Amino acid sequence: MFIDEAKIEFTAGKGGDGAVHFRREKFIPKGGPDGGNGGRGGDVWFETVNNIHTLSDFRNKKEFKAEPGKPGGQKLQTGRSGEDLVIRVPQGTIIREQETGRVLADLTELNQKVKLAQGGIGGKGNAGFVNSVRQAPAFAEKGDIGEHFAVELELKLVADVALVGYPSVGKSTFISVVSNAKPKVAEYHFTTLVPNLGVCQFDERELVFVDVPGLIEGASEGKGLGHQFLRHIERARMVLQLVDVNSDTPLKDFEIIRKELESFSPELAAKPFVPVLCKIDTVDEALQNFVAQEFEAKFEVKPFLISAATHTGMDTLLKHLVHEIPEERTYEIAEEDQNKAVEFRPGEHDDSRHVKIEKKENWWGLTNTRLLQIGRQTDWENAEGQERVYDVLRKWGIVKELEKMGAEPGDQLRIGEEFLEYRG
Repeated sequence: MFIDEAKIEFTAGKGGDGAVHFRREKFIPKGGPDGGNGGRGGDVWFETVNNIHTLSDFRNKKEFKAEPGKPGGQKLQTGRSGEDLVIRVPQGTIIREQETGRVLADLTELNQKVKLAQGGIGGKGNAGFVNSVRQAPAFAEKGDIGEHFAVELELKLVADVALVGYPSVGKSTFISVVSNAKPKVAEYHFTTLVPNLGVCQFDERELVFVDVPGLIEGASEGKGLGHQFLRHIERARMVLQLVDVNSDTPLKDFEIIRKELESFSPELAAKPFVPVLCKIDTVDEALQNFVAQEFEAKFEVKPFLISAATHTGMDTLLKHLVHEIPEERTYEIAEEDQNKAVEFRPGEHDDSRHVKIEKKENWWGLTNTRLLQIGRQTDWENAEGQERVYDVLRKWGIVKELEKMGAEPGDQLRIGEEFLEYRG
């Protein structure tokens, strides 16, 4: 089944918890703390591969999680980091946040790999909290959360040449002749129900063709089948518009399809295009030449005349495509500068001098990237762990700032989802 849209969620691994442990060795009755740090959670990567051509793998599986980090151990042992999760998608996949529509990545290249969610850092073991005042800390940090995203996946096939035209105009026959693609071919409308990709080797060049279901008048407004797949020709570097020379109105057929492309996307209509009169094996040479001359007189462009069935004119057309299409493939990114990974590094942000303090009805809200992370990693059931948080507030000058703002002993301070008593 050809699926080109999907909604999924992915979460990077949680960091491992730090360990609380004290040395207990023979002849060392008062061994110091030796609890190790937790391991980092696994990251989430997306990678394009050449053996996947649809998003059907995401039809049933909607949630993906990277492995969490392992907890720290005794003797200062750091827990193992979680394994990264690699989600494999077809080339041409766009990844957008569901809530905002922001593009996280536009994967236009084959074997492109990008990290979109970073695992949480591991918590410090109690050995990491030893200082001149605190000689034997009996607390450790929890591992931090990994980044989570709910996204929409959209597939836009990546090809050099897009084949467009009315149903039964001969697109499937064309792509089956020039490439290794084996689409269904028959003399009735809409034999092509899904896009077909085909790779053509010609004059030591490789050209990728995409054939979409036939367009009809009103396709840009949702009529027919082709409108569902117009997005798959947006990335093509050239549009090959096929017109049946046998049609009663070949010039009108050409105009209608051009107007549909313009209505759907002006950028698509502005791409270099090649008009092709096909099925010339079914008419005599006089009619071929007459239609070609009428076509050139009206549109000021000379059409190619071909027959995919007999291969007449195919080499001439392919030579033109090879000459006109640059060897280097470049594709427009869905949004400027949005193809880079969105990185999650709250533990590496030093904004401790920019704590936002808000007075609520019966508590004070404290907001700061690093402080919120400390709150998530604190074991709030451990009194020493809570004391460590208050020490941070004191060192950062937040306690004094609260005093200036009118805070009184006993007031509650909210950090994330937890509350701490203000002592002044």
